[in-house]
Amino acid sequence: MIMTVVAVVSWLLAVKIFAYTNERAARIEAVNQLIWQVKETPGESIQEYEAVRTERLADLNRQLYQDIFVAGSVLLLAVIVPILVSRYGSHLVGVDLKRLETHIRDYGLDGSGVNLQSFDLKEFEGVFAGVSRTLKERTDSELRWKQAEKELQSSNADLLRRSQELRNGRRIAMSIMEDAESARAELEVINARLNQVIEQAKASAKEADSANQAKSRFLATMSHEIRTPLNGVIGFIDLLSETDLNVEQQEYMESLSSSGNTLMALINDILDFSKIESGHLDIESAPMDLYKLLEESVAIFDAEALRKGIEFSLEVDEDVPQWVLGDETRLRQILNNLLSNAVKFTNRGSVRMRVNCENAWQVGETCEIEFEVADTGIGISEEQANRLFNPFSQADSSTTRQYGGTGLGLVICKRLSEAMGGRVLLNSKSGEGSQFYAYIPLEVIEGENADTLRVLEDPMPIQATTSIMRSDSSSAEDGSGNLKIAVAEDNLANQRLLKIMFQQIGFPDVDFVLNGSELIDHLSENACDIVFMDLQMPVMDGLSACELIRKGEAGDIHKDVSVVALTANAFAGDEERCLKAGMNAFLSKPFKIDTLKAMVENIRQSDEFV
Repeated sequence: MIMTVVAVVSWLLAVKIFAYTNERAARIEAVNQLIWQVKETPGESIQEYEAVRTERLADLNRQLYQDIFVAGSVLLLAVIVPILVSRYGSHLVGVDLKRLETHIRDYGLDGSGVNLQSFDLKEFEGVFAGVSRTLKERTDSELRWKQAEKELQSSNADLLRRSQELRNGRRIAMSIMEDAESARAELEVINARLNQVIEQAKASAKEADSANQAKSRFLATMSHEIRTPLNGVIGFIDLLSETDLNVEQQEYMESLSSSGNTLMALINDILDFSKIESGHLDIESAPMDLYKLLEESVAIFDAEALRKGIEFSLEVDEDVPQWVLGDETRLRQILNNLLSNAVKFTNRGSVRMRVNCENAWQVGETCEIEFEVADTGIGISEEQANRLFNPFSQADSSTTRQYGGTGLGLVICKRLSEAMGGRVLLNSKSGEGSQFYAYIPLEVIEGENADTLRVLEDPMPIQATTSIMRSDSSSAEDGSGNLKIAVAEDNLANQRLLKIMFQQIGFPDVDFVLNGSELIDHLSENACDIVFMDLQMPVMDGLSACELIRKGEAGDIHKDVSVVALTANAFAGDEERCLKAGMNAFLSKPFKIDTLKAMVENIRQSDEFV
């Protein structure tokens, strides 16, 4: 029996040792394989894998030692238990034999005194319980070892996968580093080029700014140089038209007046377009009577429509507000351009302007107002319409020869509308007339109640409303001749024109000087109530002379004298510069005689002469 137990235990122990040997070799090989795969990893990583291998072998060795311990315990029990049982049995048998011998000696051979004895193994229960507990613990340990082995294999697989990911990541990182280095080199090249472009852009901007300033100076100079003689031409034409002329001379005067006005319109268009292109256009916001503006705009073209025999009408919807906030001058310019083109290009039929609101409104809100100008004129083809709003462009070259013009009117309308937050649209067919639509947003305000705007259904000729004061006894009686006026003007033709104008409005005694320096000297020795002064003069310009007057260089009595700027410039900043220099009013050349009269009357009636 003992030999059988020893043989079985030895066989099981040999199997365990064989399994241990294979497992140990497999684990060593797995760790070595892992170390080989990550051999490019820094040294501390390999030490980690060595630690893992040592830990795995330690677990395997503990398992082997536990198996050897169990096998030794079983062998020990297999030898000791039979020996103890046999010895205990021999003892019991010896006791029974001694009892039997005593009984036989004492009672004979009938055996009635022999006590039955039973073999009791209770004293071996502790040993059996220990052996059972050991076997159970061994079984549990084997289960735990198998579970740990599975976890170790899973961890090993994860470690291999992560190692592969690390290798792939390292390759990607190396590729990214190479790309980054290449990008850095390209970025340095781009930055160098960008710096060059920036320097070139700065130089170009500086050149453009210089060119823009030169352009502004050129426009200001040309405006003054063109408008100054034109002021004399138009002024003398107006004065000459008031004299007694025969029919032929009157026709010549009308041609001269028309040519002068056309030339002024062309100059205004070019200067307006230049201001828009240079960004010097300022849009004002002031209260205006829209009904009055529409009446005045239409009235300008009544006479021309009557002469050509075309029907001219204005229609205004009831919901159109009367009082609005906006730039009256720019809106009037838009409408005048549209109406002028409609009348100019229509030889028969009608021209109609219709005004309506695109949205409901209340006081304080914005109303988008549609101004429609429709005619039955020559019309515009689709191809021609595509270039109509381009600068210096008309429908075709024959239009320019037949009707004249710079081709800037519609461009100015479009730019002004956009500057006011609106737009201009066109609907036209060649030979069937045109419809121009100007949409302008205007804020509605409260204003004075006005009569309903009349609708012009029949052409009405314009009547001259200019009343010219001539030098007679009536003007002297009202006291206006008591004003002392001085004029600083370097152009002799304009001096003569102004002298005649002042004579006709009742001021025959006006002192003239050629520049600002002479004006300072004149005021130092003579009293003066009003000074009319050109801005651009030799020796000393008008702005400098006005500043000296305000400082008292012409005497304290003249520090507050009324100064009116006479200028041929047409830029929005001119008036502001004049007022900043201390001037009281601004009169742009060329001007009509009634404008000059109104300026004198306004100054005469101001607080300075009350």
